[in-house]
Amino acid sequence: MSKDENCKPDLEDLFDDFAHPNPQIKEEAYLKMSRHWPEESMPRLLANLDQTDIELRRASVKALGVFGGRSLLPLAQIFHASENRIVRTSCLKAFVQVAAKFPGEAFPKEAMEVVELALQDDIPELILTVVPLLSLLGKQGLPLLLQSCKSKNILLAAIAVTALGEVDDPAAEACLKELQADDLIDDLLGGSVIDALNTLEQRNAGKPSTQ
Repeated sequence: MSKDENCKPDLEDLFDDFAHPNPQIKEEAYLKMSRHWPEESMPRLLANLDQTDIELRRASVKALGVFGGRSLLPLAQIFHASENRIVRTSCLKAFVQVAAKFPGEAFPKEAMEVVELALQDDIPELILTVVPLLSLLGKQGLPLLLQSCKSKNILLAAIAVTALGEVDDPAAEACLKELQADDLIDDLLGGSVIDALNTLEQRNAGKPSTQ
């Protein structure tokens, strides 16, 4: 691979860099792939989501995150078309990468439909991936996060409650206090609510005074 940034790097060399132990070299490969070979590389990256090679699959997920919003619709289509939990979880993990690398950018309706479907699923891997995504989506993800806190799925509710403890929004605190006042709340969920409120209290205590 040429060291001259003005030269178009070889696509196969970039894919070879996926196996490099240096994460910076991997990240550079993702960026160059997105910049120089977007049309050629994205189909291959998407096809890698059901790879049995875990490292290749993880690298492909991270690479798709660098593509930003361009990767969301193809990922949504793959999620809908597949029943494979590894593929579906990989799609959501790629969503997380996009949200983390492009904060503040709204997800399209098609991507949010995938998020809602994942929240309705009982598969732990999906739940453990989609809730952190809601946190990254900020205002766009908050309504679904608030809704998830009251889910009958205790795993989903507990993880959502924990995530709310990191959200700087009055609606988050109001939801947590409402749950705390519920005498019939599950013991596990109740403990998560107390921890989340403590997290909020510590954050508020650390804020500079407005007076």
